[in-house]
Amino acid sequence: MNNSVGQAVRGKDFWKRESELASLWFAIESGSHILLVAPRRVGKTSIMFNLQDEPKERYIVVYIDTESADSENEFWQKLFNALMEEEFVGKLKKYSKRFANFLERISIDKITTKGVEFGDGTVVDYATAFENFIKELDSDRKLIIMMDEFAQTVENIIKYEDEENAQKFLRTHRALRQNENLANKVTFVYAGSIGLESVVTKMNASKLINDLNSIKVKPLMREEAVLFTRALCDSTSIEMNDDIITILLDKIEWLIPFYIQLLIQQLDILSREEKKTQIDEMMIDGAIEQALSQRQLFDHWRSKLKDGFKKKGYLFAKEILNIICEKDTMSSLKIRNKATKHELDEDYAREIIHSLEYDGYITKYEDGKTYRFNSPLLKLWWYKNVAN
Repeated sequence: MNNSVGQAVRGKDFWKRESELASLWFAIESGSHILLVAPRRVGKTSIMFNLQDEPKERYIVVYIDTESADSENEFWQKLFNALMEEEFVGKLKKYSKRFANFLERISIDKITTKGVEFGDGTVVDYATAFENFIKELDSDRKLIIMMDEFAQTVENIIKYEDEENAQKFLRTHRALRQNENLANKVTFVYAGSIGLESVVTKMNASKLINDLNSIKVKPLMREEAVLFTRALCDSTSIEMNDDIITILLDKIEWLIPFYIQLLIQQLDILSREEKKTQIDEMMIDGAIEQALSQRQLFDHWRSKLKDGFKKKGYLFAKEILNIICEKDTMSSLKIRNKATKHELDEDYAREIIHSLEYDGYITKYEDGKTYRFNSPLLKLWWYKNVAN
């Protein structure tokens, strides 16, 4: 298994996430449409790639990254392009003679702001064109359409068009999910590093996604993280005994693949520099220092706040993180007081805190009233590069 830091992986480089994959396939086979919930860097895209690369029998899987779509028009361009892509069409032709005949009859000329324009000049709205397309699938295989960064698309529509168009976009998707003609032919999977629940809550439109089956991608369990660390070490020349692995994982604490991969990468570099294969605690501390110096690997944590919130919201979120960084913890009461200082209403402040939790910045203690940084590594980086 190669150590690909910060990149979605597939094939032999994918660490099987058995629990998440089992939950996804159970939901798919139960007929649910899915909201795949995961903070950034947890490995959701790699999981979706695995669904695409190793589909169960009777399923054909399409993956689309919609992050750059700034309008409904652009979204449908991406979707229809994926559905007309040569490899995908080839798979469907193999199983569906009627679909092959259908493709010969149609010619999508362009995607317009009014809908899909065919070669004969006919213009059909997006949802109807999609429904007609899917209804032609007469194979015994169900289509799974995975839309990565879907929430970012919704936010883009709000930013570059308006909230009304974003709600219309979401209503179209809900109507497709509720369409009985499509129920046995297609499953939708929505995912993204921005929480779709937070986006729709800000629009007071939660009802537009309340039919989705929410599946969370969690950090690795401790035992799984140990096995993952060993597998990564096997791809390098470094050696780590059980005690050193324990120290490494204790320092990481929030056991997402990205942090483990990052430190193994840095330990491998240190090992070669020092000509020492057996890792000790001092080398782990040096690897952490080197990792945190790579600004490009962490700076998105700061830029995400600037992009995701208006000025008051950004300054509020930044101050909350600065205080938690300095004091280690912060109570809900003090957070509410800071919201008042920044002239934020209680609901908006709550949504900002929810976003910080969802995106992996902070987490609650068991008391449910006290927050701390989710990751000691992110806390160290924030302290060095933002708070001071």
